Amino acid sequence: MVLENGSSPALAREPQPVLPISCGPPGSVLNWRTGVIGLLGLGTASLGMWAWAQASAPTAPASAGAAAPGANDSGTLFNGYRVSPPYRDRVAARPSQLWPAAKDVPEPQLKPPSGPLKTVRVFYSDPLPKSSAFRDGGSLHAILLANLLGQYDNVKVIRAPISQYKSGDAKNSLRTFYIGTVYDEKIPAEFMNEVKTGAPVTWMGYNIWKLGDITALGLQYKSLHTALTPGQIAGAYSAVTYKGRVYNKYPARQEISEVRADPALTQTLAVARSAVGDAIPYLVRSKNFYFVADNPFLYIQPTGRYLVMADSLKTMLGDSGTATCKKRAILRLEDLTSLRGPQGLKDTLDVIEKLKVPFAMTVIPESYYGGVAYPWKGNIQSLQQVYRAVKLGGVVIQHGTTHNYHGLRDPEGNSAEEWELWDKENNRALDKLGPVSTQARIRQGRATLLSLGLRPRLWTTPHYEAATELYPAINAIYPRVIERRMYAADGVRGGQFFPYPVRDVYGTLVLPENLGNIQKGYLSDSLLDAARANSALDCAYASFFVHPYLLESGHVGTDKLSKASLTALITSIQAQGYTFVDPLDITTRTLK
Repeated sequence: MVLENGSSPALAREPQPVLPISCGPPGSVLNWRTGVIGLLGLGTASLGMWAWAQASAPTAPASAGAAAPGANDSGTLFNGYRVSPPYRDRVAARPSQLWPAAKDVPEPQLKPPSGPLKTVRVFYSDPLPKSSAFRDGGSLHAILLANLLGQYDNVKVIRAPISQYKSGDAKNSLRTFYIGTVYDEKIPAEFMNEVKTGAPVTWMGYNIWKLGDITALGLQYKSLHTALTPGQIAGAYSAVTYKGRVYNKYPARQEISEVRADPALTQTLAVARSAVGDAIPYLVRSKNFYFVADNPFLYIQPTGRYLVMADSLKTMLGDSGTATCKKRAILRLEDLTSLRGPQGLKDTLDVIEKLKVPFAMTVIPESYYGGVAYPWKGNIQSLQQVYRAVKLGGVVIQHGTTHNYHGLRDPEGNSAEEWELWDKENNRALDKLGPVSTQARIRQGRATLLSLGLRPRLWTTPHYEAATELYPAINAIYPRVIERRMYAADGVRGGQFFPYPVRDVYGTLVLPENLGNIQKGYLSDSLLDAARANSALDCAYASFFVHPYLLESGHVGTDKLSKASLTALITSIQAQGYTFVDPLDITTRTLK
């Protein structure tokens, strides 16, 4: 349906049930296995993290007097994975086969900005009352935007609800962003006046109609298009064309504001098209003003229009240094554990050695299966392959300490299968983990790796999930991580991936993992599609991970890899113009 002139959505008058979020099976509607971070009706209770929605679940309102969708509820990359029984032919290491213990050299903290600080403001819709059945998610989306702005080490981001806007905030800042997630909310007159008089502002989502007459900007608000039913969703404005490529929106409930843009006064940078070919401006520029026709933080996926927003920030901030950027790729080997035999890792390393590409590897320091410990020293065959990886230049990443709930909760589960810093089954923080105990646990795992002669340089959170209050504790030991991350605000928790390195709101340098990994339902073709979607971006990255067990002779399934197919995957990414790099050489940029 189309809502003319900002009239109140019918959906706001007829609230729908809250969408249940659950840890459903692979193949459910929203599944991080396919890279989607969906934003689907947010109950006041805690939400499923890296979760997905069941196909039969009723959906929540798509618009907002009652509730705009608000946070990234992400289907997981990891649910459904089961570790094979421990390698039966393992042999204990002789002392002479072990490397000398590595010295514990603390990881250097991040350097201060190399250029003068530039202030950017992010305003978001005032949160709905606590009594509301829904959360609008605006404060979380402000965090996600601030994280993307963290691609620059010298950009200072100030976040606040729009009601706290003060006269001069926009005209005295490098740029001001407004994320409208509450329909028809009150907007301070001072802000609207500064928008209309040329302040550098980017407006996303709802409420553009509140500006009234904006013909001086070359714009005219026309209508709000809302797609609620399957038929409406199928015909919605879901294809966004940008830089000659199409970035599709996830097929779910959605809304988009249509404006008429005068080509004499504006520049349309991205166009949204419907299934029948109708086109409306998606991203339009009028001098210092940019308008984004929907909320790009809803339904994030590796090939979606979130990338359009992420890339456009460079233009919005006046970044003139992108011409010298190179397209970079990062290869990560995932879940190296003493439970596995050596063959899968050996074959993977054979490919890497032949192609001579830099890489990194996440190593689980202490592995448990069925409550029994299986130390690395008890599996010299696999440990020798890890040593070989280091000799080939592989960067060691600490991947939790046990990658299960050992010592934290019963049942503890098996390493590489379970979470560690988040109680996934109960969707809450673990009672036994606070900042101090988390640091002690991480240091224990680090000490284990050092005792094997392995010096970890980076961190990857098991299954990418931790209570957000633990991030500073991780950051104190590992200021650099490579992962997707969870964030929380106003009772809403959601996930984010990054198409480039950022310093997030916790001060951590987060290296990108933006393509996903090979698994059932998401094979090499899908991963290469994601690489192509990112290749049009300035300073593009293609970062992915591979489980070496996929190359094991005993592994069966559609996700099985061979030396030939892994070689083809890596060389196909290189053929797109990406160069594989050492993740230790990756950092943020300085905005000139």
